[in-house]
Amino acid sequence: MPAFAGTTGKIAGTVVDESGEPLPGVQIFIVGTSKGTISDVDGKYSLVNLKPGKYIVEFRFLGFATYRVENVEVIVDKTTTIDATLREAVIEGEEVVVVAERPIVEADRTTTTSYISSEQLENLPIVSVDEAVNQQAGVVDGHFRGGRLGEVAYLVNGVPINNAFNNSASFEVEQNMVSSLQVISGVFNAEYGQALSGVVNIVTKGVSRDWSGSFLGYVGGYASTREFELVDRISDPGNFLTINDFENEKVNYFEAANPIGTQDYQFSVSGPIIKEKLGVQASLRYFTQEGHLIGRNLFQPSDLSFNVNNGPPSSWVISSTGDGDFEAVNFNDRASLNASLIFEASSRLKIDYNIFLQDLQGRNYDHGYKYNPDGINNYYGFTQTHILGTRYTLGSKTFANLSYSYLRDEGEFKLYDDPTDSRYEPVSRSATSGEYGFLLGGNYLFSSRDLTETHTVVGDITSQLTNEIQVKTGFSMRRHAIDNNSAGILVDELTNEVIPTSNPFQNNALEANPIEAAIYGQTKIELNQFIINAGLRLDYFDTDYEVANRYDIPDANGDGFLDETYTINGETFSNRRKADTKLYLSPRLGVAFPISKQGVLRFSAGLFYQNPQLQFVYANPNFQIDNASSQINFGNANLDPERTLAFEVGLQQALNEDLGMDLTVFSKDIRNLTTVEFITNNPVPRGRNVNIDYATIKGVTLSLYQRSNGPLNWNIDYTLQFATGSASDPSETFQRRIAGLDPVIRLRRLNWDRRNVLNASLTWTTDVGLTFSTLNTLRTGTPYTTVRNDSRSFINNNEDRPLIFNTDLRTYYNPPFIKQNVQLFLQVDNVFDIMPDFNVYNDTGLATESVQAERDIRAGAFARGINTIDEFVLDRSRVGAPRIIQIGLSYKF
Repeated sequence: MPAFAGTTGKIAGTVVDESGEPLPGVQIFIVGTSKGTISDVDGKYSLVNLKPGKYIVEFRFLGFATYRVENVEVIVDKTTTIDATLREAVIEGEEVVVVAERPIVEADRTTTTSYISSEQLENLPIVSVDEAVNQQAGVVDGHFRGGRLGEVAYLVNGVPINNAFNNSASFEVEQNMVSSLQVISGVFNAEYGQALSGVVNIVTKGVSRDWSGSFLGYVGGYASTREFELVDRISDPGNFLTINDFENEKVNYFEAANPIGTQDYQFSVSGPIIKEKLGVQASLRYFTQEGHLIGRNLFQPSDLSFNVNNGPPSSWVISSTGDGDFEAVNFNDRASLNASLIFEASSRLKIDYNIFLQDLQGRNYDHGYKYNPDGINNYYGFTQTHILGTRYTLGSKTFANLSYSYLRDEGEFKLYDDPTDSRYEPVSRSATSGEYGFLLGGNYLFSSRDLTETHTVVGDITSQLTNEIQVKTGFSMRRHAIDNNSAGILVDELTNEVIPTSNPFQNNALEANPIEAAIYGQTKIELNQFIINAGLRLDYFDTDYEVANRYDIPDANGDGFLDETYTINGETFSNRRKADTKLYLSPRLGVAFPISKQGVLRFSAGLFYQNPQLQFVYANPNFQIDNASSQINFGNANLDPERTLAFEVGLQQALNEDLGMDLTVFSKDIRNLTTVEFITNNPVPRGRNVNIDYATIKGVTLSLYQRSNGPLNWNIDYTLQFATGSASDPSETFQRRIAGLDPVIRLRRLNWDRRNVLNASLTWTTDVGLTFSTLNTLRTGTPYTTVRNDSRSFINNNEDRPLIFNTDLRTYYNPPFIKQNVQLFLQVDNVFDIMPDFNVYNDTGLATESVQAERDIRAGAFARGINTIDEFVLDRSRVGAPRIIQIGLSYKF
């Protein structure tokens, strides 16, 4: 867990006269702020504790012309070097103005880091921070350098926002609230913890000096001639229908999709409440998107159809009472509020309060319910995060931060609010179709509620001891409260009475209060562009739970739970004990040094630990034993933290004044990954989560980028990686044992091992107010295990899915005839309407064809429903979304 991760940067440099002699006593200050300093006897200076953004720096010295540098960009955790050469003033008040440019080579960077400013986020054809993160070299589908999902730390203003139960980000910071986005995919400093693969560090916007605001709104929908098969009802809704009351037809997205199924409205405002003292920044957003997985509302959960004597479709008696309209079986709605209240109590003390509220509602696609979408559970989520931070300047070279945050992340998965709602239908309604057939009635018969609350206190103190040495030390403490419940729902077949099932194996409750803590120290040494980043971190973890001494004993009490005692030779022993606390130390080191005037070589290495996801720690929290099930799995509150040892060597090289290159070679050794260990097979297989799985990832990233003030700017990132391991899923080893397969004795490709990824972005600004921005991606497919001639390959993940190519486009237009800051834009996702194969059939390697299905058709098989076999096989959740076109308007005031 981060202990107040970096949210500020530094400006430093040397001041000399025209002869090159250093000038001591020069006043250097940031225009519009109270930040300032004086150069030392060697002419050197440093300005610390600066939030990311662009500034104006002025140098003033008696008898010399004022030297003013504009467009000075400060980046989180980086030193922006601004050297100044002052000349004697010829006339009083003379001023020299220069415009700073971000250097091609960042001399103080010791690891692979991407920095994205708010301006870049506005220009790119993306609608979320996650999309921007996935465009960075080394990041593929949320996997950082080949690691598993859930191995990334997400921070907002230096405070972690991960949900400890599954280690995903609890909420999404809205794009128009972001001042800077830092993505670290390499070795990161000791201040960052509880991550094995990467860090996403978000700093929100500050308060404007004058009142300002913006509005952004756009609408759109799917625009594709891509055809797909649907069933239509040609008679009125009712009961006792036959297969002849339905027909198959081909439709496209122009016909079936809502033309404004995607809507996004954003409003933000910022300004002072009390001039120079109190200000506010706030952003509201509402986003809704109907998914591309379209079905028809032909059936209701209460419909009941009969397959007489398991005969052909002509013998079916069908109830179909839905309205028959097209319906997106999946959808997503999100409303959010991000706000900051900033109080400048004095030139030394700053207090800020941040609130992030997010309300979610949606539905995931279930292929079987394509014509009965009202039977699928919806998901609901509400997240609130409050962060109260204080920043105190102890002197011109030392500052401290202290923050408290409260995070509440609640999610529900349910069909109706009341688990005894009379609209629930018995399980028989969901059993009215067979192979290759869609469900003609019924509904989900379970619900769940998950709640994670986290109290976090983080603090640090940073001191610029000399112009060359900066030290930082910090701490963090997090206390989680987990309160999860899941329940089955029982409907009596005769009376239709609905009651929550009393079966303990269908009801689970978890309450736990784990604690995390950490302290760290790190230093940054800058010696004539020779940079050293070194740090050490100590983490503590207490699951606050019990483990069993033995998991193989029988259920002697017959109550369905693992016994709390066991007996050997007449002596009784306790079968419970408190889980151990964990303490672990992780060193980090990064070095960068110039090899030429335009090239910097870097090396970094580090040991990283991450507490296991709590869903593995607390699985089956009540130690239930259901011998009627096919298997029993136990969590493990004694799981060790997962561990990664990472190395990288990189080269930054300026190819000319505007063009740069960044080449990185990396390697990761990952140990203690969670897997399910086989315990016993009597009477049914039992397993327990342990630290056995391992992985190794090696790769190369290459970035070419242009930084110029010209009309054309572009960036190209290429990633080549080899992600191999013992298992892709924690349960894989256990399932192989149950299936009687041999254990894995060598590394094999992981499921997300996408070997080659090429990302390219291009922005072209014209003289007539038009700006074009594109994102292009070319990726090889992830692996799958082939089945040919009914034989499964002995080598897992031996073939690749098809290649994937995608282009997104955003076009802006600033009408010159409108005085206000109005911008019109057009966004097109998947410009060429490519249909990538994501989830393929093992016997063809394609998402749209199945050898087994073709065999069944030739053998005279038919779908046990109202559809054809071909329609069932072409599950559109296996392929990518079609082209979507959106138009919008933004207005800034």
